[in-house]
Amino acid sequence: MKSKYIKLINALTILLTLMFVSCGDGKGGGDKEPNNKIDQANDITLGQPFSLTINPKGDMDWFKVNLAEQGYLKVQASQVPEEIGLEIVFALYQEWEGKKEKRLRGWRRLPDALFVFEAGTYYFVIKDDHDNASSGKPAQIKVDFLKEFDPTEPNNGPEDAKEIEFGADLKIAVYPVEDQDWLKVKVEKQGYLTIKSKNVPEGITPEVKYFVFDEWADPKVKTIRDWKRLPDACFVSEAGEYFMLLHDDHDNGASETPYDLKIEFLDEMDQYEPNDDFKDAKIIKQGDTINLAIFPTGDQDYYKIKSSKAGKIKFLAKGFSDITPEIRLYVLDKKDPNRLEHSSDWKKCPAEFDVKAGQEYFVLVHDDHDNASSPEPFEIRIE
Repeated sequence: MKSKYIKLINALTILLTLMFVSCGDGKGGGDKEPNNKIDQANDITLGQPFSLTINPKGDMDWFKVNLAEQGYLKVQASQVPEEIGLEIVFALYQEWEGKKEKRLRGWRRLPDALFVFEAGTYYFVIKDDHDNASSGKPAQIKVDFLKEFDPTEPNNGPEDAKEIEFGADLKIAVYPVEDQDWLKVKVEKQGYLTIKSKNVPEGITPEVKYFVFDEWADPKVKTIRDWKRLPDACFVSEAGEYFMLLHDDHDNGASETPYDLKIEFLDEMDQYEPNDDFKDAKIIKQGDTINLAIFPTGDQDYYKIKSSKAGKIKFLAKGFSDITPEIRLYVLDKKDPNRLEHSSDWKKCPAEFDVKAGQEYFVLVHDDHDNASSPEPFEIRIE
């Protein structure tokens, strides 16, 4: 009787051990200790949830997965104990290096995703965000692979910028969080780059910045127009290659759904451009009628005029729409010829100013709030 009892106990022990091993492995591999180092990473199966326990405090659990192509590695968590805040880092394994882990990005809270630009084995580690909490209750982790849905990728740096044809219908996506997309175009003459979007997913606000690129310079990129929300335009003064960087305005939104983007070239419509700097101011005189455009948003146009006698000078405007022309007079700074000092307040057209005989004035024309523009030229008459 005693022998049968011992055999029964042994059989139950073996069964419970097998059940424990099976549950620990889970459907998708899972959290099998020790896995606190990258070279102890557990294999997981894509699409199949597994359990993960952060216990004791400071516990870090490494996992790895083989990926066959470019795309996105997406990691999600559910049933997370209240006291735990799960965060993740993605890495590559450097077997022959002193530091075996090469981190691909900093720590982020789950859910998170990583852009994978080529096939290979990718690693990630999950832990409590402050390393000061633990729980005996498991969280559920699910790892998926998303095939590439952005035809412009990989383009996360200027060297990888995707060359775009003017007028082409493009698809572009902001994914994962903090994704930045570089594009480039070739321009044959002075004019304007225009960029617009539609069907933008909720939570994304596209924003663009413009550069010229010189691989021999330091830094390699030089900003020619700072961040602006779409739609937008950028003045280019000469033929060449121009770069655009697009992202979500606060780098905190992402979507697996691409949106539509179109980049076009607009011929110069303002005969006095470039004159955004007072050193490029174009000469005008009383009695002239000039055609100009305030474009793109933020455009400021400088002119210079010298009155032969003291008195008044008046600027009249007509034919403008969507903008409110405003004018101010400046003179060269007496101490620094590279600077201007204003000699009048801002005045909306019609604008009249007192001038001195023989004094050269710089005339600045802009939209009154620098928040509107129009590619349609209008007229200003100087009396």
